[in-house]
Amino acid sequence: MNRQFISSISPALWIILLLLASCSPVRYIGVEIHNPAALTFPSEMRRLLIVNNAVAQQDVPYESDFRQLADSIKISADSTGYDFCLTLGEVMAGFAGFDDVRLLEDDYRKDQQPSIAPILTQNEVRQLCYEHDVDVVVSLDRLSFQLKETVVLFEMDAYGMVEVEMAGALRVYYPARTNPLTTIVLADTITPASTLILQQNDMHKWDLLFLSDTTILLRESAKYLAEEARVHFIPYWSEDVRWYYTASDSRWKEASAYAVSERWDKAIEIWQTLYSRTSSWKQKARLSSNLALGMELTGDLTEALKYAEQSHQLLRNHLDADNATVKRHELYVRVLSHRIPEEQKLQLQTN
Repeated sequence: MNRQFISSISPALWIILLLLASCSPVRYIGVEIHNPAALTFPSEMRRLLIVNNAVAQQDVPYESDFRQLADSIKISADSTGYDFCLTLGEVMAGFAGFDDVRLLEDDYRKDQQPSIAPILTQNEVRQLCYEHDVDVVVSLDRLSFQLKETVVLFEMDAYGMVEVEMAGALRVYYPARTNPLTTIVLADTITPASTLILQQNDMHKWDLLFLSDTTILLRESAKYLAEEARVHFIPYWSEDVRWYYTASDSRWKEASAYAVSERWDKAIEIWQTLYSRTSSWKQKARLSSNLALGMELTGDLTEALKYAEQSHQLLRNHLDADNATVKRHELYVRVLSHRIPEEQKLQLQTN
């Protein structure tokens, strides 16, 4: 069942909701949606081995828009592959859908070519599965970084930050197949939340402060990338925006009060009563939309889609197809149509 968490909405989403709230009589709310993982493992594939098959960069590309970099600067990505695999393994081990998640402690590859991502052979996969008593191998086959330094000078201060660009390949192998089950392309860019602020007459400290933290920066970035990769393996939550219609009538206000307190079953009862009593197409369209929301948030996505389609059709019958309200309801129909098979997939993964 889906949960609504108005209190957990991010600041950015709150700003969107406040802007949209001016569009009376529509009240916008934030919801959290439980999404299935991209991959669904069958029952015979519940024991996994995480393998670091990536070669660490010994000389990470490092660019600066502010200063000439010394040729002697060498930044290594040592341990980042291990950190990625360990973090991914810990995340996956916390999901009850897997019986066992193990980590190959040693690096698997022995070459010195970090830019390539060779595919494990079927014999290698079979050997790994046999030696570690697992069904599936999840292999990090490449992980690379690039650093970009940006500095903005303002009066007597300097504001510095570093972007970390990450790229890689993560593959899932099954011993009965000659090719990987899937290849996951890893790509992300992050900027550490903290920025360095120095007075211009202390700019030499920038080198000391930044270069002493590169190893930690890259290792933490690898952990972040692994956390983001969870969506491929375990169900996850995401934020979205929904709405319901209000009116000055006492019964409408009562239903809205129930909606605010998240008592959707009570709100549904009132909206259904109001729907049966009105002859106005506009009221029916709004109430159908409200019922769609109520049904969605109480877990009945099939009924939610039925009401959403009904609301959209009423609007299409009386408004232009390119009307903003029609477009918004059309989008909601598409969202619910997508959520129904996704919910079935989620139930399969969680049960």
